[in-house]
Amino acid sequence: MSVVSYSFLLFLLIVCMVYYIVPKKWQWVVLLAAGIVFYAGAGVSYLAVVGLTALVVYGCSLLMQKNLDQQEELLKDADRKAARKIKNEMKHKRKRVLVAGLIVVIGILVLFKGSDFLIENLNVLLSHTVHTQISAWKLIAPLGISFYSFMMIAYLVDLYHGKISAQKNFLKYLTYVLYFPHITQGPIGRYDPLGTEMFAEHRFDYDMFRKGIWLMIWGYFKKLVIADRVAPFVTTVIKNAPDYSGPIFLLVGVVYSIQIYCDFSGCMDIVRGSSECLGIRLKENFRRPYFSRNMPEFWRRWHISLSSWFREYVYIPLGGNRKGLVRQLFNIMVVWMLTGLWHGANWNFVLWGVYYGVLLMIEKLFLLKWLDKLPNWIGHIYSMFLVVIGWTIFAQTDIHQLGEYLKTMFGIGHVAVADSDFLYFLGSNAVLLVALIAASIDYRVWMRRLKQGKDATVYDAIATSKGWTIAKPVLMVVFLLVSFAFLVGDSYNPFLYFRF
Repeated sequence: MSVVSYSFLLFLLIVCMVYYIVPKKWQWVVLLAAGIVFYAGAGVSYLAVVGLTALVVYGCSLLMQKNLDQQEELLKDADRKAARKIKNEMKHKRKRVLVAGLIVVIGILVLFKGSDFLIENLNVLLSHTVHTQISAWKLIAPLGISFYSFMMIAYLVDLYHGKISAQKNFLKYLTYVLYFPHITQGPIGRYDPLGTEMFAEHRFDYDMFRKGIWLMIWGYFKKLVIADRVAPFVTTVIKNAPDYSGPIFLLVGVVYSIQIYCDFSGCMDIVRGSSECLGIRLKENFRRPYFSRNMPEFWRRWHISLSSWFREYVYIPLGGNRKGLVRQLFNIMVVWMLTGLWHGANWNFVLWGVYYGVLLMIEKLFLLKWLDKLPNWIGHIYSMFLVVIGWTIFAQTDIHQLGEYLKTMFGIGHVAVADSDFLYFLGSNAVLLVALIAASIDYRVWMRRLKQGKDATVYDAIATSKGWTIAKPVLMVVFLLVSFAFLVGDSYNPFLYFRF
């Protein structure tokens, strides 16, 4: 079931009605049932994969929690020396359980997402030595496997370190894993605080519900009216790159950069809005990323839950910046190669990860100090320029065409300054391009700054004015009608991040 469909809206309406009608202590059961129904739409077999993986993680969590409880009991009467010995021994036992759980979760993730990639590259190596070829398995990955796998890994690691307590009820843990607003596309929600909030009793909050509806409408507008309008053009040029030349590739790079933002952040708005209708807040996943001044700042603003996950569960355990500069640079590259592979088992994603790894290392070594001394607008241009190149690598799945594509994109070789394709698209889509740029600006951030800053009186004047009181619901209705007018006439166009 796609969140961009009438069936999802009907589904959400039914879930909300039942959720607020049943006794508060049974609300989590409604969420569990909703998650099972929602995910079963992708295939019962995939639901079985998620359920069995969750069962393994649940079993490992109980063993680690038992270990932590025993440790706590043993430490009561122990002196400092004995306490240190007890902690080391119990931690060693806990680590074995942790490793077993991680092997299962990561193994299933690699099996579904990376097996064909590994087989393909193994066949390339075998072709130089033997004539035997291994047949591809062609496994279809369960929907959202990259997201829920990372949630499970975080759950196990946090429990290992004693940051959280294990959920004793398997059905409640499954509710957390299968929470339908975010299972397919994130954000990657950690058990604490999401699990705690999910199992709390929620009364209907009109203001929160209204905010959730507004977020959903804005998300639908960004996805259906903005992102999907340029998708055919971008797809056509990228898939038929040899048929085009000149600056149209640079235009496509810019347009795709804004398209993927409107697509992904639009989905996040729908997801967060759906969750807020149920009284459960999900963390922001975007914070005006295209207004960044450098690459570290960009990745603190883009896909925040993924960036923070890799920082906490890969970068810091590898040593972070605590073991010298060389080790830090190595850690950065490892993180970004894994980030690339997380997005997909293909060489363009690996190259995309290496690209950002190299950029971040260069900035770490010397460039960041220079950028900090320059005016902000130079940093914005610099950052956007590199991001456009990055998204071009990300989008161009044919690694053999990528080099020629990038050369042509920046006018290297015999290319026209402006050809007919470029001028036609620029002229016929000028309004849409302006809308793309406008949609990439998060006005809510500016309004919050206005509210919290020196101009709070200006914000109050706007927020309480009769004009805004009338205009806001009118805008909501207009955005909703326009969005679903496009939904009626369109064929199914999934979110770009659905493949992850």
